[in-house]
Amino acid sequence: MKKPYRKRYILFEIISDSKIKEELIEIAIKKAIKELFGEFGLSEANPKLLKEFSKGKKHVLCVDHRYVQKTKLAMAYVKEINKKKLIIKTIKVYGTLKKIKGVIK
Repeated sequence: MKKPYRKRYILFEIISDSKIKEELIEIAIKKAIKELFGEFGLSEANPKLLKEFSKGKKHVLCVDHRYVQKTKLAMAYVKEINKKKLIIKTIKVYGTLKKIKGVIK
């Protein structure tokens, strides 16, 4: 029997001179996962940017617990969005949204 899908929440920060739209960030991360691990890896990781937890340059990405390390690798792979240079810095991985609410204010 297959184990249930367990979510992990990656808190990360965008280091860039200009503001980048959340939709573009999510598309770039999904594209990087697809390039590194293929269509199957992307569907298994199931990354979703949680817009309600975005505050300034900090964002939260929800992924499958088995793909946390691979997703972090793919996030480091993203170097620019719309010809704007950036760095994605992973801060911490959380198991519940309750803990993130205390960190993002």
